[in-house]
Amino acid sequence: FLFLTFNGNYSRADTLSEINVYLKSLNEFSCNFIQASPSGDISEGHMVYSENKIKINYVIPTKITFVAKKNKAMYFNEDLMEVEYFNPNKTAYKFFKSLFNLENLKTDSYKVTKEENVVKLELSVDSVEEVFEFIVIFENNPLLLKKIQWTDVEGLSTFSIYDLRTSIEINKKTF
Repeated sequence: FLFLTFNGNYSRADTLSEINVYLKSLNEFSCNFIQASPSGDISEGHMVYSENKIKINYVIPTKITFVAKKNKAMYFNEDLMEVEYFNPNKTAYKFFKSLFNLENLKTDSYKVTKEENVVKLELSVDSVEEVFEFIVIFENNPLLLKKIQWTDVEGLSTFSIYDLRTSIEINKKTF
């Protein structure tokens, strides 16, 4: 079942349609972010997304590059000159990817909460071992991606998005 909590009058179908149209418009975008970890550490950087591929460049406090596409991901720490390869489908990235294919998910795999200025989309997390909760927060009127938060074995992490740009040109070498 799809659960909607609401203040005021609006249609469940209209809300889902609005979310899907907006997410489809984000097939390519870049943004800046501030990420807070469960330990209280704060990181800042830049992200580029293009059709299920993502590149995240952390610049503060450490220069780290994270690239994921399909079932492969790479983590490169520039300060330590270390590279690590892993399966991104065992991380919160799996939910981030599914966000852009929302219309293909079963309606009982997510719920939407709409308030006056905020729309929250909570994705079911049955299929990832260490992630217990994954929530996407949109500003409402107009709909705008603002924050992603997830809870894993270490606690709550937040990924706050600002300066989101959709009119970008992505070089093939980006990923």
